[in-house]
Amino acid sequence: MDAQRRAEITEWDAREFSDGFAGLARLVDQGFSGAATDGMAWLFVFEGRVVGVADGDLDGFADASGTVYEAPHEVLPVLFAMQERGGEPRAQYYTNDTSLSEADRKLSQGGFTGYVELSENVLSGDYYVTYTAGESMAAAYVGNSRRLETGDDAFALADDEVGIYTVYEVDLDVRDLPTGDDASDETAAGPTDDAPDDEATASGSAAAGGEPSGSSEGRSDDDDAAGRSAADSDGSTPDPVVPDPSDGDATADADADVGTDDGGDDADTAADTDGTRDGPESDSDRTEDSPRGAAASDSEPARRPDRSETEPDRSETEPDRSETEPDRGDRTASDTGESTSPGDEDVFSEEEQWREQKSIPALDPEQASPPPNRGRESGATNGDQERSVEPRSTEQRSSNRAAVAQRSSSRGSAGQSAERSTARIDELESALETANEARESLEAERDRLAAERDEIAGERDEFADEIDRLESEMSTLREERDRLREELSSVRDRLPESDRSLTAAEAREGTNLFVRYDSKGGATLEDAHDGAVERDALRENLRIEHHTSFETDGLAVEGRPYEEFLRDTIEYGFTRWLVEDLPFEVSETGSQSVLRDLYDALPEIDRAEIGGSASIAIREGGEETREQRPFDLVLRDRMGNPLFVADLNDSRDPTAEGTLESLVSNGRDIAESNDSFAAAFAVTESFFEPGALETASDAVGGGLFSRSKRASFVKLSRKRGYHLCLVEARDGGFHMTVPDL
Repeated sequence: MDAQRRAEITEWDAREFSDGFAGLARLVDQGFSGAATDGMAWLFVFEGRVVGVADGDLDGFADASGTVYEAPHEVLPVLFAMQERGGEPRAQYYTNDTSLSEADRKLSQGGFTGYVELSENVLSGDYYVTYTAGESMAAAYVGNSRRLETGDDAFALADDEVGIYTVYEVDLDVRDLPTGDDASDETAAGPTDDAPDDEATASGSAAAGGEPSGSSEGRSDDDDAAGRSAADSDGSTPDPVVPDPSDGDATADADADVGTDDGGDDADTAADTDGTRDGPESDSDRTEDSPRGAAASDSEPARRPDRSETEPDRSETEPDRSETEPDRGDRTASDTGESTSPGDEDVFSEEEQWREQKSIPALDPEQASPPPNRGRESGATNGDQERSVEPRSTEQRSSNRAAVAQRSSSRGSAGQSAERSTARIDELESALETANEARESLEAERDRLAAERDEIAGERDEFADEIDRLESEMSTLREERDRLREELSSVRDRLPESDRSLTAAEAREGTNLFVRYDSKGGATLEDAHDGAVERDALRENLRIEHHTSFETDGLAVEGRPYEEFLRDTIEYGFTRWLVEDLPFEVSETGSQSVLRDLYDALPEIDRAEIGGSASIAIREGGEETREQRPFDLVLRDRMGNPLFVADLNDSRDPTAEGTLESLVSNGRDIAESNDSFAAAFAVTESFFEPGALETASDAVGGGLFSRSKRASFVKLSRKRGYHLCLVEARDGGFHMTVPDL
């Protein structure tokens, strides 16, 4: 099974089972929807029925034990089962041409079984709508965090998107979960010659959608005629005729409908195809002799004009097929020697509904034929319709031609000349009117362009004035900059020389930072976590204090006062950004859920050790020992437990692959030894090499854009792990690039 679907399923609520089908039946009732696995194969269950099997077969669960996962929404096992079974792409549409709601209406009305996927050229997420016999359910995975939406909310989000969606037809294999003492015999026996797999599939689909079903393969023209004759015998309207697969012309027409539209197998299109594929057969022949012709005569007069008025009478040049071919309905009746029974009608009705359930109805209303009973609704009777399509007789057409010839011969040459003159005058007047309209249009265009020219000239003058003003301001600022530099140099000359000096490494090694507040009643990190205070309020009350192992009075670090040196270090800047800015960046982007371990640990920060270390437990030979792993920065809570670690790069060299490998490995060891550990940071003032990015991608499992419920998360077990974050220091600030907020 697909790894991403497996990862999502294992996040659902889980229960263990044993004793095969009997154990499953105790956990899976009629309302259950989810999945079950024996460690290798997977069952997908919808409302207590098996709708699909992946990586195995159903009888493998007869005596198995494993885990049952309950889906957060019933659409997910149906969608996963369809994706694992693999459907046939039947059509593809651009939302601006055919909206998703329009497609949904047609697919639902047509009793479709399959799913729609809207993901191509869509940046906001992936959207799905499943159909079982026309019943639809929707699911959406929104944003990089793959936030799950279902039901009407998911469909509304999908319907508002712009992109390309594909319609997949899927035959679901729906079966009851075997129970009782004969469960193993039933599953081991498998399908028999009397019940082929396609019948099981069809019946399963009908059960899932609540519609009757039957196999549509192997139907003959005789079967179609028998079903229609049965319907006609009791005076009811016959079911729409499904094109016979054995008929070459009908098959070609059906294939063309699928290729150009979205299935095209709706009832009206089928009826129209079946009614005209016999070629030269006249309308009256079809109406009187063929059940299909009768269906066509009911609907055709409302859809198009009588061809006999615009085309020559084919009966004069082509033989009437009704004279050379027996009517299919009559041939069937003669073979059996009796009329079709009502039971036969049920068989064909079920088959019609199953074929409609698998088809994709036309999405373009103009390409769908009107319903067969349109003539009856408008008040027309069958008799009126038959008269409207009756071709005019040969005598009538001959009479009309004779009358026309007689009128033409009576015209004189003078009349013909006058008509030509009048036509020429009309032609010239029309040309003059067209030329006048073109002239007026060009004059209007000329005036518009002149106005735009004047407007652009005015804007050009305004821009020139603005450039002059900005150049003057820039000159003034340069003079101010030079003055301040001279003043700063003068102040430095007056400063007393430092009594002592340290190297940067020595200063960092003996310094720790503490997170403190001016007032405990003011804004705190806990308040920021709860969304109760603004960023400026927290900054005003929060202080980053330092504690050193040496005296700082009169101390210089590399020629600079210690306090000035400390505030310019990457350790101090990163610590301040972590507590003052990161909580608000996470909450403002709605990332509290996908970064919940990191976000919940921020209010617990008490101090930061520069050049600190974290303790890990090592178990060998049944004995446990502890060792220290060094980091550039370790942030702890009040009890000294490590919350975050960071490797910092303040050089111009890029962060290499080895740095990330070490950080990932050490982070795993710390997370396994300390429940408080939440995240590991790689911070650079340069950039990350491609190898480093690839290492981070591999660590979080499936790429930097992994669709797990937690962003950039190194997973150690089902509930244990830590966030791996990559941060760039530039332009005087810090920016998290992985995960991308």
